[in-house]
Amino acid sequence: MKNKFDIDGNFWINKNEKAFIGKGRVELLKNIQIYGSISKAAKQMKMSYKAAWDSVDIMNKLSQEPLVTKVTGGVGGGGTVITTYAKEIINAYDELKNLHETYLENMSNLFDSLVIDLKNEKPVFSKLEGKITNIISNNQNSEIEIILNSKQKLVTIVNEEFLQKRELKIDKFVKLLIETNSIVITKDKSSNSARNSLEGVVEEINDDGISTYLSINCGESDFINAKITNSSYKTLSIKKQDKVFAFFKAYNINII
Repeated sequence: MKNKFDIDGNFWINKNEKAFIGKGRVELLKNIQIYGSISKAAKQMKMSYKAAWDSVDIMNKLSQEPLVTKVTGGVGGGGTVITTYAKEIINAYDELKNLHETYLENMSNLFDSLVIDLKNEKPVFSKLEGKITNIISNNQNSEIEIILNSKQKLVTIVNEEFLQKRELKIDKFVKLLIETNSIVITKDKSSNSARNSLEGVVEEINDDGISTYLSINCGESDFINAKITNSSYKTLSIKKQDKVFAFFKAYNINII
């Protein structure tokens, strides 16, 4: 299966802090070897002759031995060839490129494992809506109290600039986002000291053997999604229709 995300990146080999050789210049050398001409190699790559010649000139000047040289006379009338040293450079670059591609593939797989696959219905956020009932300003920040449709209260913290620019005020309805992996689930309301808690009933359980995703109905169309470890899921022995408490900090709430 193809990764959702691919980490892309070319690499250059530098000398004396100057670009010596990279993917494009290796291709140019290979084409010079095939066509025996800088102009034909440039045409094959759809680049100007000047750009190709400049690249060759830079490589020759930075290299300890010439990479491209001219051959005059002879049966074929002469031409341009790459040297044995150039072939060694090409082989060394290709080996490094293969290692680099393997590294990028491994990094892509790692990145994939760290993100949630939305197509498998594993949401990154919980989406809620409520009405502002109180605003308490304190220095540069303000605490905002919000009542949800289920009549449960949440508290979030925003800075004064955000408060003013979003024109937040009492009785205004706002939409909220809460990151799924910032939520702690317990069966005991008093077992966590986080600022916010929502009470609800487990409606859906999706366990992939590593993480467990819970969909919790808090009443009146208020649903919250939580991601917990598989070990926590087993320790809590959570089943559908169990009553649970979702805890999260004030800073975990984003007003959108």
